[in-house]
Amino acid sequence: MGKFSKQPACARVHEEEKYKFIKEQIRPQKRKYVISFTRRILETVISAIIFGSIAGFVFWNVNNRLGGVVSVQEKGISAMEYQTPDNTAIPDNSNQASKEDTGSDDLTLLEEYNRASKRLSAVGDKFAASIVSILDNKDKPVWYKDSQGNTQDVISGMLLKETAKWYYILTSGDLKETGAVDVEFQDGETVKADYISSDSSTGLSVFCIEKEDVSEERRSKIVIPEFGSTVSIPTGSNVIITGAPNGIMYSVMVGNVIKSGIQMPVTDNRISLFSTDVLYTSSSSGIVLNTKGRVIGFVTDSFEKATGHNNIGFIGISSVLDIINSMVKGESIPYLGIEGYDVDKKTASAHSIEEGVYLTSVHSGSPAYSGGIRIADVITQIDDKEVTSLSLLHSILKSHNTGDRIVVTVSRKYGKKNNNRKIAIELE
Repeated sequence: MGKFSKQPACARVHEEEKYKFIKEQIRPQKRKYVISFTRRILETVISAIIFGSIAGFVFWNVNNRLGGVVSVQEKGISAMEYQTPDNTAIPDNSNQASKEDTGSDDLTLLEEYNRASKRLSAVGDKFAASIVSILDNKDKPVWYKDSQGNTQDVISGMLLKETAKWYYILTSGDLKETGAVDVEFQDGETVKADYISSDSSTGLSVFCIEKEDVSEERRSKIVIPEFGSTVSIPTGSNVIITGAPNGIMYSVMVGNVIKSGIQMPVTDNRISLFSTDVLYTSSSSGIVLNTKGRVIGFVTDSFEKATGHNNIGFIGISSVLDIINSMVKGESIPYLGIEGYDVDKKTASAHSIEEGVYLTSVHSGSPAYSGGIRIADVITQIDDKEVTSLSLLHSILKSHNTGDRIVVTVSRKYGKKNNNRKIAIELE
């Protein structure tokens, strides 16, 4: 029998039928594959068209906002010839460029910003007639130090009030140790000033000068400024700082509030602080105005942890007006000697303490300390009046005089129990 043999006829028929069966099975699967492949290609093409349209629209929009192709002049090189990569010089034809090539929207915004800055600066310049520089007429080497112990070269103040005989001047800094000082106006005119009062908790002082000592021409220019409100100054508000915001007297800087309404406890009271984006220097001093030219605060460096180390912060005028009025009158608000935070109903419930003023500091040697009040006590009443906030506590103290005896009710926690104590204190 040979190596190869032919298949029987029945076998060939069987193979042909088998092959035909396989072809019939493969044909629909191939059709499905072609349809699936075609569908994927169509989906890819459609997706490309959609995303391409979106990208084109975005590019067109950005290009339109930027005013088309940025010209050589806008890149700040119009004063010279621009060199191409092959060092071929392209002459400056910027003067022949059409308005459409100059990015008009951006230029308009810059022009508006510059005009606004000039208007704000003009408000500050106008206020210069109400600004004075406080000078030491004894020429002592160190007569005032800031909170870090650094000598300040310039202390600015503002004319605060006018009477028949006096001009009152308000300045930042607790200057009660300075004694006699001179006040210098913008044109160099200098007059002697008398110290009236200071408030150590806010770092403000009041002086006065006799109107007779001021030239008639100067008196005709003096304008007593108005006060604005700082109860609600939102973040982003424009401010004008005049005086010596950068250490140079009679200078003006403009900026924005970057943090507003910072509540800061001070002795027997609390004040509102604001932080700006204006850079701070070791000699910063001045008065803060709103865009209408009204006084809204005083530059301070006493609360840098709250307002920032590298930017100017200021005390809101609304929180210290009563203190300023008392200083002008030469009056002092009775001293209790505590610092703390308000405890509302929600906070009291969360920490299982009483509502009132939670004490974080009791000054050593103060009437409060001598009477037995301690840190972590909660003041709930003074005499028969409820104390629900530091502001209310401050108002109650204002109604008393130095030497008055008051009864302070404090809640002191022992374990899980709150015990009330009544403590008699003589105010200083």
